[in-house]
Order: sequence, then structure tokens, then C-alpha cells
Amino acid sequence: MAPFFTQYSVEKNPPAYEEYSFELPELYRQIAKEELREDDSVRESSLVEMRQWIANNPYIRKCRTDAKFLLRFLRFQKFSVPLACEALERYLSVRELYPIWFKQLDCNDKTMKEILEYDPLTYLGQDSAGRMVMLLRFGRFHAEKHTALQDGRYIAMLMDTILEWEEVQIGGCQVLIEYEGCTAASFEKWSSSELKLAMDLCSQSYPLRYGEIHAFGLPKFGVPAVETLLAFTNPKLRDKIKCHSSVTGLEKFIEPTMKPREYGGAVDLNQLNHAFRKRIEEQREITLGLDQMEIDVEHYASVWEEKEPLSMEATADVLFNPLNIE
Repeated sequence: MAPFFTQYSVEKNPPAYEEYSFELPELYRQIAKEELREDDSVRESSLVEMRQWIANNPYIRKCRTDAKFLLRFLRFQKFSVPLACEALERYLSVRELYPIWFKQLDCNDKTMKEILEYDPLTYLGQDSAGRMVMLLRFGRFHAEKHTALQDGRYIAMLMDTILEWEEVQIGGCQVLIEYEGCTAASFEKWSSSELKLAMDLCSQSYPLRYGEIHAFGLPKFGVPAVETLLAFTNPKLRDKIKCHSSVTGLEKFIEPTMKPREYGGAVDLNQLNHAFRKRIEEQREITLGLDQMEIDVEHYASVWEEKEPLSMEATADVLFNPLNIE
């Protein structure tokens, strides 16, 4: 692998920082101000404070400190520097504690290329509210050919890719999930421990801001697995999830300009998938370069072992209450 790009140095005290420039459309400046409390002054002072905290932290040995990377966490926590630092620690910890899931996420890997060719996740674009809209077709994860671990690594690679996009950091995302083509094996290959780690990835360890999440056509044999998954979801995110009994109606949640032909629009889904794969490939070195970050694994293992995503009472409440499917 080529050396990590200079502008994304993982050294804690690089000689100088490239001056940050906000280059997104005005819509995102407005969202950043109104929803995240971000302006030029807050951004600059928060970056200085967070960099100083990283430099003084004896348990973080190597970490990216460029603006684009740190803004993932500052925007996620609405510019509360203490909370952003905690989110960074959690992100670094999960990568180091579970390297088999989160390291060497190479889009050129044979298995990763196979999953990419099935196109289980499609980036539909940014809607008029500035949100990234992602379409997850769960049935396109191969039930027998790929393991839950391999599917999870694919999701982690995509998360690291899209979190480099500032429009996603600010606007957040809407996720549409459809279950057509699923079999019992699609769900049975996921153990409860793998479901817990996958939900930790999506809802806690990776700093992605979620809007609405709509799921369509969940088959009865998939309900137990999804209920187990929801048991590991924090309540705030769980409240954003809506389940619909049929795929009919999914098109209502996609704006006309980004609606694929399969859902009543004019957009070529194959072209969208091709463009998405190309963008993933263009960011390959940046994604792989994240592996150069280092922490004191022993210290953080003891810290995060004490932190559970849900209490036992909350877990039981989910497990013994069926999904509210509309």
C-alpha cells in the first residue's frame, strides 16, 4: 500500500494544519448552523481544542487530526468537544478491539469485490433536505456464499467511505431497507454477538447522523433476528425506525429526481451503483490509511467493557414486544 496521504497524517503533532475551507452549497452551511451549532468561529476553536486533547492523551498514539476527520465527531456531537472526544475514543477502540471486522477494509479484496457486485447498498443521492439517501436491499447479501463477518466488513468499509463526505457529516442520512429475495438463511447466519457488534457499528461507534429509517416487507422468519438487533439499539435511534408490511409504498420516500426505475422513477440503478463503486475505489487509500492509527488497546479494552449499549431491562423490553409493523 502506498504511504498515507500527507494531508491525512496520523501523527499526533504534524508540523502544520492545512487551513480549512467550507466548500459545500449554502444549504449545508444553514443546516450546520441551525442543527449543529456550527459556524466558522465555533469550528476553528473546536478543532484547536480537540487537537490539543489528542496531543495530550497518553492512550492515543497515532490519530488523524486533519479537519475533515475530526469534524466527523464534532458534527456528530453538535460541537460538544468532550462528547466528540469520547466518540473518537469509541471509534478508535472498536477498530482496535475488533480488527478482524474493521481493519484492512480493501475494496480490491476478492470477497469485497464480490459483495460490491451484488449491490446490496446503493447511494441514491442527496435529497432536498440535504440528507444522503441510502437504499439497502437485504436480499442481495448472499445467504450462503458470504458470512456475517464478511457482510459486516463490507458495511464498515462503506461507513468509512461515506463519513469522509462532509455533506453526509452535516446532512445525515435516510435509510430505506427492503427485504425482497431474502431467505431464512439470510438471517440465520447472524449470531446474536454479530448482531450486537453490527448495531454497535451502525449506531454508536461510527459517527453517522440518522434521520428516518424505513424497512419494507420484512418476512415473518426474519422477525426474531431483527428484534434481537433492535435489542442492541439505543432508544433514540430505535424511535426513528419504522417497519412497513409491504414493499409497496417505498417509492413514496424517494424524491422524484433520485427515484430508480424499479420504484417508479427514471433513474438507472445500475448507473448509480457504478458511480458509487467508483467513488469507493477512489477513496481506497484513505480508507486503508485509517489502519495506521494506534491506541493503547489494553487501556481502552478495560474502559469499554464497562459500557453496554442497553440495560438488561431495555433489552428485555424490546425482545418481548413484537415489532410494530405498519
